[in-house]
Formats: sequence, C-alpha cells, structure tokens
Amino acid sequence: MMFEPVIYIMKKLIFPRLLCILLLGVSVFGSAYAADVETPTLKELAERKGADEETLKKLSEAPVAGPYDEYNRTTPRSSLIALSQAIQDKDFQRAVHYLDLRYLPFAVDHEVDGPELIRKLTIVARRAMDIDIGALSDDPKGHKDDGLPSYRDRITTVKTKDGPVDILMQRVPRGDGVFIWKISNATIAMIPALDKEFGYGYIGEKLSHFFPEYELAGFELWQLVMLAGIFLSGYLVSFIITTVLVKVSQKNRRLNKKRLQKFITGPLRFLIIILIYRFSFDMISPSIIAKALFEARTLVIVSALWIALGIVELIVYRLADRMRRNGQEDAVVLLKPAATGTKLLLVLFAIISWMDNLGYEVTTLLAGLGVGGVAVALAAQKSLENLIGSITIYASQPVKVGDFCQFGKYLGTVEEIGLRETQLRTLARTVVHIPNALFASAEIENLTQRDKILYRTRLRLSYEEAPAQIKMVLQNIRQMIDQHEFIDEQDSRVRFIEYGEYAQELELYVYIKTQVFVEYLEHREDINLRISEIVEDAGVKLVIPARTSYIKELSDAPVT
Repeated sequence: MMFEPVIYIMKKLIFPRLLCILLLGVSVFGSAYAADVETPTLKELAERKGADEETLKKLSEAPVAGPYDEYNRTTPRSSLIALSQAIQDKDFQRAVHYLDLRYLPFAVDHEVDGPELIRKLTIVARRAMDIDIGALSDDPKGHKDDGLPSYRDRITTVKTKDGPVDILMQRVPRGDGVFIWKISNATIAMIPALDKEFGYGYIGEKLSHFFPEYELAGFELWQLVMLAGIFLSGYLVSFIITTVLVKVSQKNRRLNKKRLQKFITGPLRFLIIILIYRFSFDMISPSIIAKALFEARTLVIVSALWIALGIVELIVYRLADRMRRNGQEDAVVLLKPAATGTKLLLVLFAIISWMDNLGYEVTTLLAGLGVGGVAVALAAQKSLENLIGSITIYASQPVKVGDFCQFGKYLGTVEEIGLRETQLRTLARTVVHIPNALFASAEIENLTQRDKILYRTRLRLSYEEAPAQIKMVLQNIRQMIDQHEFIDEQDSRVRFIEYGEYAQELELYVYIKTQVFVEYLEHREDINLRISEIVEDAGVKLVIPARTSYIKELSDAPVT
C-alpha cells in the first residue's frame, strides 16, 4: 500500500514522458559537459604519445645542446623531460631542482614545501595540461618568436574558470655563470590556485593517501574504487525507479506486457545508471586520459543503442498485434526484415558516432561506406527487386496464403509468400517457385476471391424432338434455377442458343453461390442430376456427337 500514491503519480504524470526525458537527457547532458571541458580525443592522445616517444628516442641518440648540467636543464625540452622522468620515478626531492623557488609569495614560500608543490603540479598536469614535447624548444636560449620575454618559454596553456593560464619555464642563473631552465616562479605561485580547481579535493586527497599508488588506463586506484561506488549507487537508484515503473505497468492493462517490463528492467535501467555515472564522473577528478575515455561516450552510446533497439522491438510487436487483429497476419512477416534493417542502421550509426568521438574522420568513413553501399546494391539488385516485390504483394495483397489463383500457365494454391519468392502448389501437387519481382508485376487471377462460381455448359437435343418438348425442357430448367437455393437466379439463365451441326443446342449459364470449389462441385453435380431428370421427364434425348459411315458392299466381278 505504501507504493499506491507514488504509483498513481508515476502513472498519471511521469510514465508517459519519462522515456523521452531520459533519451533527451543523454544528448543534452553529454553536449553540455563536452562544451564546458575541451578534452583531446583518444586518437589525438595516441598520436601525441607516438610523437613524444619518437622525440624522446631522437633526444636519447643526440647530444644535448649547451653546457653540461647535472640535472639536464640546459634547454626547455631537456629540462621538462628530466623533470617528467623524476616524477615518474617518484623522486620528488630530485624534481624540486627543476623549480624556480625564488621570489615566491609569502603564503607559497612558507606553507608549501618543494615536494608537495611537485605533487600538486603533477596532479594539475595530469588533469588539465596537454603538453606537446615536440613543440618545446631544444635551444639553450629557448624560443625567440613566441611573444614572451627572452628568458621565458611557454610549456602549455591551462583553461581555468577565470581564464587561460600559461604554464611557463624560465631561464635562470645556476650560480656559476651558466643559465639553466626551470619551471617559472610565476607558474609555481599559481599552483595553489590551480590545485583548488584541478586538484583532488578533500575526499580525493584523503583517498589518494589511503590507497596504494596504482594506475590503470588513466585511473588511479582510489578513482576506480569511487567509480565502483558510483555504479553501485546508480544501480540502486535505477533499481528503485524501474521497480516503480514495473508496478505502474502492472496496474495498467494496456501496459501490462512482459516485453515492456523486460525493456524497463533492461536497457532503461542501464540508461539510468549511465546518466548517474556521467553526472557524477567529475567527482573522481579524472586525468586527461580518463576524460578522453569518458568523452568517447562508449557507455552512453551503448545504452542509447540498447534503448533504441528495445523501442524497435516494442514497436514491431505492437504493429504485429495490430495487424493480426485487422486480419493482416500474412503481412507480419515483413516486420522482421524491416526491424532487422532498422537495427542494422542504428548499430551503424552508433559505431560511426563512437568513432567520431574517438577522433577519427567520419566523412572519409562515410564516403567509403557510400562506395561500398553502391557496390553491394548493384550486386544485390535481384534480391532487392524480390524484396520490393514481396513488400508490394503484402501491401496490395492480390493473393494471400491459401488462395487459389492462376498465374500464367500455372494454376494452384499459394502456400508461402517469402521475401524472395512465392510458392504455388499446382493441381498436380508440384510446387512452383516464382520470384516476387515477377509475381508482383504479372497478371494474377485470384480465384478464391470470387463471390460466386460460374457453371457454363450446353445441352444438345436431337433434331427429332418437337418444339413443344424443347419448350418444356427450357421451362422446367428455368423453374429449377429459380427454386434452387444455391443458384443466383438474377444472373443465371438458360437459352435455346443455336442449331448446331448435329443437334439443337441449349446454353446453361448458372452462377453457384459459393466460394469453395469443393462445394461448387457438389452443387454442380446436383444441378446436372436435376437436368437429367427434366430431360427424361420431357421424353427427349441428349445427342452425343457422332458420325455415321455408310459402306456399300460391291458384288463379285467375273475374273477374265
């Protein structure tokens, strides 16, 4: 009983619109998130990683420009690479040698030590810095045409909520007359502010210190644990929502369908989980690699595809039920290929969308698919013609399964209307397979659709019969036509039609009121027997076509 108010509200207000809102939420929320955060695609990151590895390989083979430095800080590029290596080795004490700690603000200088600055800078770099190592200068004097002072070089630019912030390296004196490159003190002064925006936050800081250091696909161990918690919470919320929806569908007779309930507990539940996951994803402070994986929208595309396929299934079964109620049961077979084609298009669209999110050129792929589609269409031309022919047959319904029809020289019963051909069972009990393209374009005589069946024959009376006898036969047959319950007396007739070559001919033109051929044969037999009695009672004879040959016998002639 505790669910009754909730069920009523869901039934009256929410249920009819919930699916549309959820589907709209996928695209709107995903687009809004993508607009706020500009993240390189996985393809761009992979290409960047390959270029960086190539650059590092060349640097390892070539001598470093400039004077010798113990920490390899003679150029912006070599200094940043050495700093990255120290961070990768977790040697934060060594990494401090790459920071320009001179003239820092009082708060930064006294509240944060060097290793902690390195750790926070590393977190900001993982989350917000897209660095192209190949673009860094390998000249001891740095870039000269970047619009910056000669003693500074730009590493990258971080887009913050307050505007872009340049991450800089600075050329500083080593103390012995040699100049080296370090992370600029201006950048170091910005680390606390950057950490507030791009750091792990209170919960992330606690968890990152609690769990051991481990990284998988751009996610740290504590982030993977939080993701698992988000998915579990999303499942619980989606379970509650979909359980209420199932109860609503059970209350409504029109919605109490097993397939609808399967749709709610399957793709709809999964979609709710993914929406909660997308809404909560930024809580784990993801890295650039994790964001790139996130922006590929793989799970969103899978959930949306699952939803779309489920909707197609629901529509197909609803149409099938309606067709069966309307007596169009034969046309139900067309729904399966139509649903299959629609599903293939949806899957293809999902794959193209996913590849576009990964950063691949979709236009090139579509061009290739277009050329391939033309080739496939040409190769499958006959199959397409037959498929269109089957659609034409089901739409116009000149014949249905079980109909008795005449097609060309073939006379028989339609046993099956497939997607490629129609099978016709002939009177000789053979099966003729007719391509649908030919069957739909040719003349078909549907004998089953007759509202009555014509029986037409001639009675041949001898020339020896008197006119009074012929009139009696005509009168009695007409009386039989008027009184017979299975003869359509309005359109039926019997007439003295002509003087034939060997008989006086009466034409019987009778419509028997039945559509079943077996019944027609029974009534025709009854009519023939009644006509035989009428002819016999009138004392006339039916003439059988015959010829009389006269042979003259010759007398024996004398032999000479």
